[in-house]
Amino acid sequence: MSIPLLLFACLIGIIFNLGFSGVFLQPDWSLALLLAALLAHRGNWLYVSLATGVHDLILHWSVFISLPWILLTPVLITWSDAQIGPSLLQRVFAMLVVISSLFFAGWSIASCLLTLLLCLVLWHFIARLYVQPA
Repeated sequence: MSIPLLLFACLIGIIFNLGFSGVFLQPDWSLALLLAALLAHRGNWLYVSLATGVHDLILHWSVFISLPWILLTPVLITWSDAQIGPSLLQRVFAMLVVISSLFFAGWSIASCLLTLLLCLVLWHFIARLYVQPA
């Protein structure tokens, strides 16, 4: 996924969250997309961390909601891959940690679960872009 397209989609997600915040229950669109891009490829960490900082500032008025966990995710995945080998378990655990930061910021459990499900779907589609044929 190209970086400008990713950042534009995150901007649209932030607009959705701000525009429809009181109308219906919704996931955190931009955080799900950013986290999926990070889980699909660790090399996206710089763009994802900058966009997560903007996301946190706009939606939560603080950079200490999701950004520290997003910054910790590539380090945690790299370390765990070196210790026990690469697997989906480390990435799912990292996804749960980052999304649980929304719950502690005051989001409902239903919104956190919707964000988790959206992140899983987006992660699947973004990871398919990085697959190398055998």
